[in-house]
Amino acid sequence: MKISVNDKQMIVPDACTVSVLCGIMNLTDSDGAAIAVGMDVLAPADYPTRQLREGDKVTIIRATCGG
Repeated sequence: MKISVNDKQMIVPDACTVSVLCGIMNLTDSDGAAIAVGMDVLAPADYPTRQLREGDKVTIIRATCGG
């Protein structure tokens, strides 16, 4: 199925959860990422159960250190 991740089209498996997407994108809990699907910012506890749907727009924001 097609979704958009940070405004780039991506093909993911059907029945893909946010956790599966994180695995595909090599994101770990220590990456300090915030993830939103549409306008909903998700808590990390919701990643395993939040199913993605065809056409979903996912935004991933990674925290960075430095100055």
